[in-house]
Parts: sequence; structure tokens; C-alpha cells
Amino acid sequence: MIAGGIVSKPSISERLKAVWHSLTKLEDTPHAIALGAALGVGWNFIPSLGVGPVLSIVSAKLFGASGIAAVTANLGTGFFIPLLYSLNLATGRGLTGNWPGGPAVEQELSGSIVESVEGIELVLETPSRFFGLSRIAGVGMDFVLGSLVNAVVFGIVLYILFMTPVFIRNLSRRFSKKNTDQAAEAATKKQA
Repeated sequence: MIAGGIVSKPSISERLKAVWHSLTKLEDTPHAIALGAALGVGWNFIPSLGVGPVLSIVSAKLFGASGIAAVTANLGTGFFIPLLYSLNLATGRGLTGNWPGGPAVEQELSGSIVESVEGIELVLETPSRFFGLSRIAGVGMDFVLGSLVNAVVFGIVLYILFMTPVFIRNLSRRFSKKNTDQAAEAATKKQA
């Protein structure tokens, strides 16, 4: 984006729209794209220490999903990782009952969320500051449990979102046009 001769970075909503549009334009089945996107985003919940895009592609191929959809969703939503990690810790603590009381929770979560939101640019420039093993190791089992639960839950929600009728209709139009063209071509060859 260029505004007054100054190059500005796209907003978060513009980034998400770009990811959505790139995923809906992929040439694959709706199931493969939806599953690939779900796996890609799911890996953002799990500390993968920089190899999340590779793990997204490998897991997509193992499950018969679109590797391109997986890596696109993984990289396209990567700037949310600090916020997702905060959610992991909150989910894990809620599930294990290790939830600190009152002001401690508010202070810890608000600090983490503020750091996530204000530090989006810093995350994009120096991600190792946020995703180092020492930072992850300090939170323990609550974080690990929360990351696994959130990866599965958000993966399922994203899969359902992508399998909505609008998404299926958009993709099926492309496939039905191809099938119609192929059927017409086959009929022409049969008549000849």
C-alpha cells in the first residue's frame, strides 16, 4: 500500500483477507483445502521452533490434504502466534485447575496480550525473541496441554468454516466447468 509516497504495511484484516482469497483460489477439492488450512493453523498453536511451515506441509501430505493450503494458512496467520500462545496457557491452566487467582491472572494475561498486539511488527522482524525454547519451557504442562487442545479445537472450527456452502459452491463451480468441458470433449470424440 502506498499512501502519500510512503509504503504502509497491510492491516491485519487485509492480511487475513489475502490469505482467505489465496486459499479459495487453490485448485483442489474443498476437503483437501479445508483440511490443509486447519492443519496449517493448528501448527501455529504448537511450539515448532521455526519449522511450522515444513511440519504443516508434511502433516497435510500425510492426511491427504493440500500442502499449499497448509503452508499458506500457517504463514498467513503466523503473526497471531504470541496471542495463540497466551490462549494456550489460559486454556491449559483452565483445564488443569492451575489457574492463579484474581489480579495475578489479569496482570499476566493483559501483559501477554498487550505484548502480542503491540509487538506484531517486532514478532515479524525478530520472531526468535518470542518463540525461543527457554520461553516455552518456562510455562510447562499447562501450556503443552492448552496448545494441543487449542490446535484440535481451532482446527475443527476452521475446517467447518472452510466447508461452508459458499466455499464449496465457489470451488464446485470450477470443478463442474472442468467436468462439463471434459464431457463435451468426450462426446465430440465419440461422435467422430
